[in-house]
Amino acid sequence: MRFVLKAALRPVPRHAVVDEVAISGVEEQLGEEGEELQEMLDATYREMDRKQPALATWLGEQVSSRTDDLAQSLGYFLVVTVYMAFREAFPTRLTEVDETSLKLAIDTLAADEELRANDPAEVMESDDVVAMGQPVLLHFVQHHLEQALSQAGEDPDLEAFDHIYRAVLVEVIALSHAVKSPDGTAPQDEILA
Repeated sequence: MRFVLKAALRPVPRHAVVDEVAISGVEEQLGEEGEELQEMLDATYREMDRKQPALATWLGEQVSSRTDDLAQSLGYFLVVTVYMAFREAFPTRLTEVDETSLKLAIDTLAADEELRANDPAEVMESDDVVAMGQPVLLHFVQHHLEQALSQAGEDPDLEAFDHIYRAVLVEVIALSHAVKSPDGTAPQDEILA
C-alpha cells in the first residue's frame, strides 16, 4: 500500500534542508546575552534587509502589524533566526527571494491551508507538511513559540501568535526554495525541470 500526501506545498529539495549543525551554529551565536544579543540580531536583520529585501520588508510588515509586544518580539526573533539558519546552512547557495517567489510561498501556504480546511478527513495541518520538509528548523521555531506562549500568561493573544507563526512558515517555505543545488542549479531552473 502506498501513502499519498495531499498538499499544495512544493516539497523541499533535499539539498535545501536545514540540518542540526546549522541550528547548533545559530544557537551558539544566540549564546550572547542582553545588549550583545540584541546588537547581533539587529545586525543580522540589516543584512537580511540588504540580501533579502522583498522578504525582509514583507516579514517586517507582518511582525509590526501585531500590537502584542511578546508576539512582536517573538516574530522579530524568529524572522532573524530562521534567516540565520539558512545563512549558516547555505552560506554560498542562498539566493534572493524576489517578489514573485514570495507571492508563490504566500499563495501555496494559503492554498494548502484551504485544501486541509475543506477536507474533514484531513488530519495534518499545513505546518505539519512544512515540518516534514524542514523538521529540525520547524522544531526550533515551534520550541520558541511554545516558550513565548508559556511566558504570555493565562490570556495570550493567540491571534497575534498565529499571525507571527504563519509569517515565519512563509519565510521557511520561501527560503527553502531559494537554495541553489550544490551543482549550482538555480532554484527556478529546478521548478522548470
